[in-house]
Amino acid sequence: MTQNIFTQVQEYARRNFYVDVDDKIPIFICSIGAHLFNIINKGMFCLCCEKDLPTSMRHDLQPVYTPMSRLADTRLHILMRGDKGSGKSILIQLFLAEHNGLLYNKEAFNGEGFKTMLGPNSITESGMFGSVDEDGNITGRPLAQELCCGFLGFEEFSSISDAGKKDHSVDMKNQLLTSTDNGRVMKALKAGWVKYTTLYSLWAGTQPGRFELESGLDRRFFIIDIEMTPNKELEYKRAQRKQAQMSNGERVELASLNMDIRRWFLQRQHKIMQSPPTGIIFDERVEEWLERPEVRSFESDLFRRLCIGYTMMREDYVGGEVLYVDLTPELTMLLESSLSQRRNVMDADLMLIKDTFWQQDIPKSTLLKEVERMITNDYQAAKRWMEESLMGQTWYHEYVPRKEGRGRKGITCRIGAPPTPEVQETIAKKVVWGGVVQ
Repeated sequence: MTQNIFTQVQEYARRNFYVDVDDKIPIFICSIGAHLFNIINKGMFCLCCEKDLPTSMRHDLQPVYTPMSRLADTRLHILMRGDKGSGKSILIQLFLAEHNGLLYNKEAFNGEGFKTMLGPNSITESGMFGSVDEDGNITGRPLAQELCCGFLGFEEFSSISDAGKKDHSVDMKNQLLTSTDNGRVMKALKAGWVKYTTLYSLWAGTQPGRFELESGLDRRFFIIDIEMTPNKELEYKRAQRKQAQMSNGERVELASLNMDIRRWFLQRQHKIMQSPPTGIIFDERVEEWLERPEVRSFESDLFRRLCIGYTMMREDYVGGEVLYVDLTPELTMLLESSLSQRRNVMDADLMLIKDTFWQQDIPKSTLLKEVERMITNDYQAAKRWMEESLMGQTWYHEYVPRKEGRGRKGITCRIGAPPTPEVQETIAKKVVWGGVVQ
């Protein structure tokens, strides 16, 4: 089979009549590559190497990527947003489904290949990250620990986010933040500590109405936007008919192709572990793309991880030398498409505030309450959202109006063009424009 895994998986999906996945499948493959690089870079600190188990992930290599003298984590977690029936679950199952998923290996938990699992529809914080018994030992088999160095998929992300709203799982968000960021799970309980390091990659889907990313989680996930249109819905119906009418000969050919792809992933995993990169260099054109104004500062690292994953999975990967991350035409298209999808999703709340309060002057305390009501459902989260999302927008301004008499002079927010000269005349000498005190 050809060594270009990107085109190979896309061909497999095409022959299975998948709809609108050509720009999404490469992101999953890049996530696999970024996952492998992360194992090389910091796998000696993960649970796989703390346990005395045979595993194809175990090694004693030293880190090769340490920006700011910090051990970088390059996992590329994925969150897909799409309406019901848009194919989110199909994409996750393409790679993680038991028996025929492209990453599935029945010997994975014995050390061969990737550990993979489709998560449950309902889960508690202790089921995800663990608890302790009266002797201080971790009880059960928490998924974050069980899937260390593997891939964990949730067909509906709300099964995790909703758990954090329940009394028995109030720590779900904090543990999810740290475990997806640096792999650390740490809880101090009455009977002892839950403490371990895990390097699982998380893939999940969610519907637009359930799309809730607490502050910080948006920095952990690479966003895929799946749009539904009447034409696409018709394509889904036609694809279902073609899938049902597939001949036995076609099914046998696809089963063979499935095995070839799974074999390729296993061979690439072995090749990387046996001949890992000795360092990493980013081409200047990659850095120039990441410096574009459309890419926010905290997003640049996500796109950098995409570039690393793409390079690790390229057909010309050699190993045993410095990994040179080059901006190829294919990678450029992938970056542009990914950026467009992220802007569609992450800027939707911004546009809601902009359209609702356009050319209005609102007390900041009132705007905070509106953001809480319309977006975050939490006052503290609303404050963080305003600081991270509104500050720096060219159409958002803050100023302190002149106020006669005593009393606190509150901040007023202007959504739209800067205040008119008439309004500016009433502004006190201490003015705040776009969050900068002048």
